[in-house]
Amino acid sequence: MPAQVASPPRPAAARRAAPCLVAAALTIGGAAPLFAAESIALEQSTTPSTCDTPQHHQFDFWLGSWQVFDAASNQLVAVDRIEKLAEGCIVEQSMTFVTDLYRRPGVKYRLAGIGLFRFDGAEWLQMWADNQWGAIFFHGALDAGGSMVMTTVTPSRNRDVKEVWLKRSDGSVENLEYVAPAGSGKWQKYGDLIYRPNR
Repeated sequence: MPAQVASPPRPAAARRAAPCLVAAALTIGGAAPLFAAESIALEQSTTPSTCDTPQHHQFDFWLGSWQVFDAASNQLVAVDRIEKLAEGCIVEQSMTFVTDLYRRPGVKYRLAGIGLFRFDGAEWLQMWADNQWGAIFFHGALDAGGSMVMTTVTPSRNRDVKEVWLKRSDGSVENLEYVAPAGSGKWQKYGDLIYRPNR
């Protein structure tokens, strides 16, 4: 049996071309490739390859462990933890209410939910899911004043939802919530929460 000889390293250009060659090799009889070309399209994405751009730090003012107060009553209503995961690419929110604010009638437990946020190269995206209201998908960006503003991609229960996060001079963060009949643009304030550091 002849001795095996190690192949010489491939040039960088050849390595970059490898996905295309694999796609071609898996095409049988002129038919479509056995897998979608999506993996190749991902290589051409405009999403930054790292998560350390200025845009990825736009939400850093909200990171931390917080006590959450209702702005109208100044009552502690929830606790929330906001942290970065996956080398700073994902912002995760984990919120638990300690009062019945936002609790739906007949629901056994108080509101608790998680939010996942990600800058995708063009805008911020958020997926919120909880134990009673369901799941809501948002998109948005910083406004001219430096506040993060997100609105629903599709209506939730026939309503559009908008959230605004505003960094305040005392180190707290205000989270304003608005709702509107789907497609109307007639926003009404639904909630006003003040985040104070949990010390």
